[in-house]
Amino acid sequence: MDDMTDSGAAVSRRTTITDVARSANVSIATVSKVINGRGGVGEETRARVEGAVESLGYVSIVERHSTVRSIGEGTIELVVEPGDVANPYLSTFLGGAMETAGQMNCALLLRSIDSISEVSSKAWAQSLARAGRIGVIEVTSAYSAQRENALRAIGLPMILVDPIDRPRPSTPSIGATNWAGAYDATTYLTSLGHRRIAYIGGPPRASCDIVRAHGWAAAMADAGLTVDLDAVPRHSFTFEHGLRSAEMLLQSAEPPTAIFAGSDVSAMGVLEAARRQGISVPSELSVVGFDDTYLARTSTPPLTTVHQPIADIGRTAVASIMRLANGEQIPTKRIEVSTHLVIRDSTAPLER
Repeated sequence: MDDMTDSGAAVSRRTTITDVARSANVSIATVSKVINGRGGVGEETRARVEGAVESLGYVSIVERHSTVRSIGEGTIELVVEPGDVANPYLSTFLGGAMETAGQMNCALLLRSIDSISEVSSKAWAQSLARAGRIGVIEVTSAYSAQRENALRAIGLPMILVDPIDRPRPSTPSIGATNWAGAYDATTYLTSLGHRRIAYIGGPPRASCDIVRAHGWAAAMADAGLTVDLDAVPRHSFTFEHGLRSAEMLLQSAEPPTAIFAGSDVSAMGVLEAARRQGISVPSELSVVGFDDTYLARTSTPPLTTVHQPIADIGRTAVASIMRLANGEQIPTKRIEVSTHLVIRDSTAPLER
């Protein structure tokens, strides 16, 4: 069932047994008999009630709690992009998430978002509730109001981790101080004397990347430099995108003397592009990443990067879902953890 806001956007609320009774035009007692498998209900009426249950995405509290009791622990559904499984960001996130899950006696179940793309949101939400899930964490995946509405209808909380699409203000989300991190990284490069500083972005709609690009642009503007946000190469936070973009930038008429990549993985592609073109890092090109995963510490040379506490984000996501599942409130809908710049050997003063 959807209420309407003043702006006309649908806002889901939890579906109740009263909603089912109203939709099927029967009493609450009749609905209770049907969902609990008791007799005394005609076949036509039973079919009408079952149809209302399915169409509204209703799962009874008794049904959900009995599943959790039989399992013996709560389980959180962790939805990720299939390509992120090999990304060090996700492995670091999972390390923090699993630590807190163990402390709070709950389990994590990892699922690819592709596996639910062809399933209706209501059917998906119902299956989670009946399987005993206590909440959903979506990691770097496209936000869906339909999925959130379906989860709210059955009383399951959802938290987004730096979603690609911007969620509603009422949707809990967690991320880093992306603007400040990008601003600090770019300001550091300008302090080294660099003026031609390029930014290599990620997914075109990614909110976190848009904010990072604006942090880069703000730092450039503060240094008296003009940039074109529309010209930022965007595709994905991948090695291949970093490589292709850096090759293009380094072969331009005015190649950059420094490149700031929106992720450590992309920065690895930048380092490879420089190697292929015989450009020395950092004496001829300074490179900065974002994330501070193990790649930054083990690359050649070790990568200067923006550290975001990814494991802490995982810990916070699990702790927040558990609080919501227990009927508690979280302090704010948007949680941001602080970033800071880690200086290593991939950056150096501009040689004039």
